[in-house]
Amino acid sequence: MSSPQQRLPRDQRRDQLVGVARSVFATRGYRTTSMDMIAEAAGVSKPVLYQHFDSKQDLYLALIDSSAAHLDSRLAEALGSTTDPHEQVHATYRAYFDFVVSHREEFVIIFNSDVYEPKAEQKLRALRESSATRVVSALQSFACLTDDEAQLLCRALIGTAEVVVKQIDSQRGIDADTAVELLTQMSWGGLRSFADR
Repeated sequence: MSSPQQRLPRDQRRDQLVGVARSVFATRGYRTTSMDMIAEAAGVSKPVLYQHFDSKQDLYLALIDSSAAHLDSRLAEALGSTTDPHEQVHATYRAYFDFVVSHREEFVIIFNSDVYEPKAEQKLRALRESSATRVVSALQSFACLTDDEAQLLCRALIGTAEVVVKQIDSQRGIDADTAVELLTQMSWGGLRSFADR
């Protein structure tokens, strides 16, 4: 941690504060975290923290933005990594679960948040919509599906992944690699039938 006396360039300080805040929020939750706690964990005074963020909500919204952008880029990269639909399914599940495992705090910020701020919920909905748009496009690239059909299947795929992640968290009987293989097999078994319609 930086000492209160150490002066960093503004962008570096902001990045440092975001990283510390992400850890504190992911551990303690939104409602029980205070700006005092974040400032103390970052080794700065509260006025320094307020030089970068107007409020706790403002800071949390910045965390959602950075975490959502990271996840969205991972999913876009996975979907664009191949034109083979089966491999796209596998790559997308793999990217999602890798994000959950390797970027745990960001995952918690996005999916296990206890925040009920309208602006935060709006940003989280936007992330889901962005992810859904990518998946719908991929589905319609290989199967003859109407927009409504593709949207329904997309919601089923995304919902299944989110439920499975929480199941792994609570029981830990199956690791992420096994989950990716099982979900790919199950999902592709159903999805490929639509290519023959």
